[in-house]
Amino acid sequence: MGTYAEIFSNTWGLLLVILFFGGSIFVHELGHFLAAKMRGMKVLRFSIGFGPRLFSWRGKDGCQYLVSLLPLGGYVALPQLADMGALEGGEDSDREQIKKLPPASCSDKIIVSAAGAFFNLLFAVLLAAMVWIAGIEENAVYKTTVVGYVPEKISDINGKNYPSPARAAGLRPGDKILEVDGANVGDFMQIIERIAIGSGRSPDGSPKAVLKVLRGNAEKIIELNPILIRTNVATGDEIRMIGAVPAMDMRIAKVMENSPAALAGLRPGDTVIGIDGITLYSNKQLSDYLDSLPAGAAVNLKVLRGSKELNIAISPQKVELTRPYCEISLPDSSALSLFETDGKGGESSIKILSISGGDTALENLRPGMTLYRANGKSVTKLSQLATLAATSKSGLKLSLIDPSLKLCDCVLPQKSLFKILPPKERTMLGYELENITIISHPSIAAQFKESISRTWNAISSLLNPQSDVGINSLAGPVDIGRVIYKLSMTGFSLVLSFGVLLNVNLAILNLLPIPVLDGGHILFAIIARLRGKALPPSFFAGVQGSFSILFLALMLYVVYCGFMRWSGDAKLDDSDGAASEFYVSEITFKKHE
Repeated sequence: MGTYAEIFSNTWGLLLVILFFGGSIFVHELGHFLAAKMRGMKVLRFSIGFGPRLFSWRGKDGCQYLVSLLPLGGYVALPQLADMGALEGGEDSDREQIKKLPPASCSDKIIVSAAGAFFNLLFAVLLAAMVWIAGIEENAVYKTTVVGYVPEKISDINGKNYPSPARAAGLRPGDKILEVDGANVGDFMQIIERIAIGSGRSPDGSPKAVLKVLRGNAEKIIELNPILIRTNVATGDEIRMIGAVPAMDMRIAKVMENSPAALAGLRPGDTVIGIDGITLYSNKQLSDYLDSLPAGAAVNLKVLRGSKELNIAISPQKVELTRPYCEISLPDSSALSLFETDGKGGESSIKILSISGGDTALENLRPGMTLYRANGKSVTKLSQLATLAATSKSGLKLSLIDPSLKLCDCVLPQKSLFKILPPKERTMLGYELENITIISHPSIAAQFKESISRTWNAISSLLNPQSDVGINSLAGPVDIGRVIYKLSMTGFSLVLSFGVLLNVNLAILNLLPIPVLDGGHILFAIIARLRGKALPPSFFAGVQGSFSILFLALMLYVVYCGFMRWSGDAKLDDSDGAASEFYVSEITFKKHE
């Protein structure tokens, strides 16, 4: 989602957010409500959300049912379990009712407290059964643990490049990753997650990961040092990465007109498996090899056609991938890249492609911004900008506007160097690969096992001071809603699968022995039973009140981070939009006579 308004423009996506996020909370609170009724406990209120009520009604059972303003959770007011009237919006009339209520037994408190998590698990079983029956569509490329490509460098959200830890450690295409930090991995997403939440450290304190790989017929241990890559410009979120891409099935979907592939007789359905005696595991690996060839060199491509292997001679061709662009180098070695776009009605414009380095003059600039003036003069072409830069006797003032119509100025130092460069080229064969998906039917047990494992690993990493996962990494209502919305745009089965994870996650988190949470109520009930008498009211009220404040503060912080993360992702969408305009929409090959 690129903008805040976008999520509200799709009724189906918004409906699923309400159904699965709000529904999961409702199911949890319904568990408490029904268990309390079954055990004969008094229910004062049943609320979805916290804070000021939006609307409410009182049932024949005397319970007040509410929908409240802040969708941060919900509650069932059970004074025999815990008197939290201040937090839950209690009324003065409740005081008299509470005084007349008999104390709940230890078993009552445990059953009612655990019922919320139990109902979440029941809901998860229902959703998992639907996924098992209907199946879930997944991208085949992430179902492997074989490395397909190891780049020389990896980039962060700001375009800053770092040496690839995987390449530095000697990881190669074709290596099959068996374990990450001693844990078995079954697909590439698990590899990425295990690296991200890892807690290994080298003697110098830098992140460390240990991979067990299968290379040929021999197992090999590879130690590497993941680097923290910034993934969001607004929050500064960073995660551990190593720079490795999964292997892929290189099945041709389309052969481009007049391309070397067409001239050599490649067909849709052919699978590319090698080049010049080298086994290929990804198209990126092939692209690097083609770019390393001298001009005019021919290659021997190995393809699989049906069950038959064919060796096909083919002469790659250089083609233009991008529009012309301008690089501006500042005295402190930071740089700004701009490109010229085709505008509506034949009018061109200049946009920022990338920013690198840390000059304060560039700190407010973002990819995707449009340059409309330089030194007060309108500019729509790179040649105009270069002329102004050459004739300016002082710094060049740039006036820009971002996609949200926010204006921004910056001044480039006089000694900045301007260079207009020709379009970038790439040596290509001229085919498009098929996006291969598979339909899997994971069992209910398998889905639960994965959800429990992911939840437990995330909690462990959060509590481990050696990891790089912090409280700011927690996903709150905003993040969860966005995930559900994005998945709804891809496929309903993905939303169902996420619903399984969400409800298992809610069940586990709520059973943690922390005051205010269900696990805290269970812990207090057991302590009171072991003591043979209730905990002192003052102690109970103090602990519950303190943790209630901490809980609300945490929730507000998580919601704030969620909105900031959303803002940062919107800026990334703007950057991706600029990059898509920089690259030509249709690659053309020279026609051979």
